Amino acid sequence: MVVRRGAALFAIATTLIGLAAGFALKNQCTTHEWDGFQYRSSCYSDIIALYGARGLDREPIPYVNGDGRLTEREAGDLEYPVGTGYFIAATARWVDNATSFFHLSAIGLGLAGAGVAIALSMVVTDRKRLSLFAFAPPLVLYAFHNWDLLAVLAMVIALVAFARGADGAAGAAIGFGAATKLFPAVLLPVLVLARARRDRAIPWRMVAWSASAFAAWNVPVLLSNPVGWWFPWEFQSTRLPNFETSWYFVLRHLRGFADDSFWFGDYGRLASLVSTTTFVVALAIYLRAAWKRPAFEPFALSLGALALFLMTAKVYSPQYALWLLPLFVLVRMPWHSYVAFVVTDAFVWFSVAAFLLNIDAPTSGYLNLLEGAVIARYVVLGWIVWLTLRAKDVSEEPIPARVYDRA
Repeated sequence: MVVRRGAALFAIATTLIGLAAGFALKNQCTTHEWDGFQYRSSCYSDIIALYGARGLDREPIPYVNGDGRLTEREAGDLEYPVGTGYFIAATARWVDNATSFFHLSAIGLGLAGAGVAIALSMVVTDRKRLSLFAFAPPLVLYAFHNWDLLAVLAMVIALVAFARGADGAAGAAIGFGAATKLFPAVLLPVLVLARARRDRAIPWRMVAWSASAFAAWNVPVLLSNPVGWWFPWEFQSTRLPNFETSWYFVLRHLRGFADDSFWFGDYGRLASLVSTTTFVVALAIYLRAAWKRPAFEPFALSLGALALFLMTAKVYSPQYALWLLPLFVLVRMPWHSYVAFVVTDAFVWFSVAAFLLNIDAPTSGYLNLLEGAVIARYVVLGWIVWLTLRAKDVSEEPIPARVYDRA
């Protein structure tokens, strides 16, 4: 791959500024009591909170000693896929407190963020476009909120490798990314169809490398502790929707139509089934519509597919905004669509904080505000999906693998 030195240096330097701001924001929570300060200052981070809550101070290697019980999690139980677990194990074993765990994790995540910047500079040299990632509000708010930057790096590597015609590398990156956080797998059908459209053949090499990489990360844990390996999938399928989703507000408004044994028992699993089915159907309709268009743009359609995933997902954690940022760099979208996304995303973030700070208030005003913010973000995501069917990928030099026009 060609590395453009000027673009790479600019991308790294500016991204490090954004990451430094994000670290300063979250680091506040390492020195304050968790008495609401984490919401007032926006410094809440799962990395800090889960160190003790998931027993990493007692068992720094996830999936090993946990018994997979959902009602009372033991040390070793972790709700994230194994790629994230490997990273956690590599950091937790060297520290003995949450602050050090956060700092060491931030180093690794910062390197991942810099890696994303370098990968983007291999395709894009326009500094304004690169700044859409480096100076994005979600990068500051969420870079160190959770571990998603690891999978974002894998996703961007997959897209750049695909654009250069390296199908095996693209598939492997998707497999590793999906084993870390599932969302990179959403890109696989898009890239497979893009290559099939150009070559009139299914790119089995990409599919095989993707499956092999996913298995390489998962099989060792599966063999050593099947219960621990299965725990993340069981947990995610049964958990209740979070505040940032339509599924939560369905529960809020319809709770009176069934007793609590349904809402706090079966609803989580039902919502998982319906949301997954809705996404699969919506993605099929979306890709069919894209297939009929004169050109099949893989970067743009990847952005649309991920936006569809977020629209239908039962869980929409704050850091999921990081998934879309690199694709805004790689796709020629109207500038106001980017602004609308980051603004409505921040609206949701601060509405959640306001609600949690006033969760015992006798009025539902804060929850109404949050619901309005969530609806606004859904509207923007739907608009982005529509725009991506007409958008063009960024291409600043001839890349043979990018030509997907019908013959």
